[in-house]
Amino acid sequence: MRYALGVPTPDKTQSIPRVKRINRAILDEERRLRDALPWLRHQDTLCLLIYGASVALISGAAAGYLTGVLPWWAALVLVTLALSMLHELEHDLIHALYFQKQPWAQDLLFAGIFLAKMSMDPWTRRKIHLRHHRVSGQAVDVEERLIGLGMPMGPRRLLLTIVPAFTVLVWPDIYRALRAEKGTHPDRASVWQRLARLLSAGFALLPFVVVPAAVAGSPVAVAALVLYVGPNTLRHASIAFVSSSSHYYGDIPDNAVYYQNQILDHWLLLPLQAFCFNFGATHVLHHYVVRQPFYIRQLVAPGVLPVLLEEGVRRNDLGTFRRANRWGG
Repeated sequence: MRYALGVPTPDKTQSIPRVKRINRAILDEERRLRDALPWLRHQDTLCLLIYGASVALISGAAAGYLTGVLPWWAALVLVTLALSMLHELEHDLIHALYFQKQPWAQDLLFAGIFLAKMSMDPWTRRKIHLRHHRVSGQAVDVEERLIGLGMPMGPRRLLLTIVPAFTVLVWPDIYRALRAEKGTHPDRASVWQRLARLLSAGFALLPFVVVPAAVAGSPVAVAALVLYVGPNTLRHASIAFVSSSSHYYGDIPDNAVYYQNQILDHWLLLPLQAFCFNFGATHVLHHYVVRQPFYIRQLVAPGVLPVLLEEGVRRNDLGTFRRANRWGG
């Protein structure tokens, strides 16, 4: 089912009954799933198992490549798949879905994921992601705008999608939007947070060092490209493209969940979905029910898809690429 395009800015109040039905369907399906699979209740243990499996997969792929057992492309794919799981764990930790009474454990997991992912530090991401849920699709939605949401599809957006360093292309406009927002206060970061942000900046610049050195034939740089820079670039490009394409921007009501996302599960995007844990097909559920681990969301999705479509949620609205993510035509 596709929603009619070219419509005026939607009315939030008209979507409220639909949101309620979708919320109820997601929660009912989760309840049924947890009753059928009691081990799903052990979220902290599952977190550690997934974290350990991801680290083991990265380590095994690295060992296989360095000893000549695995070709470079197989190692790159395996590491990227592991990184996609770590990214989902980081997201769940941002919402405190694991170790709620042990924040130190969350910080330790954050630190390990941060070093593996070569991206924005999770403590900063926590701030902008929680903000994303409050202002999704608006000019001050920092998280999604940093990966291209609202930009016309073209070279600038693709650069931003592939290389995080090119966020410099959108920071001035985002900063102006934040300055214009009433009630916005300056970010007061601790010394440790400032150091983490400095390391994030170093990660963003790392490809500009590793790639030329690898081209020049440095064995260390080649290994770093295959096992670290390459997988993280592929992971980031996949999630950035799929996430920014599954959200709407600019002409949707503020804080209106129904108009914030579409279901993006077109077969053309399957290669990207593989490296961002099927994000496009399931992320819409996260906006309706926030406190749900990523693996629950994956298991719940097939059962609630018919309800989403019955309520008119858009699916594979590929016109978003020419409309710069606007809801209307």
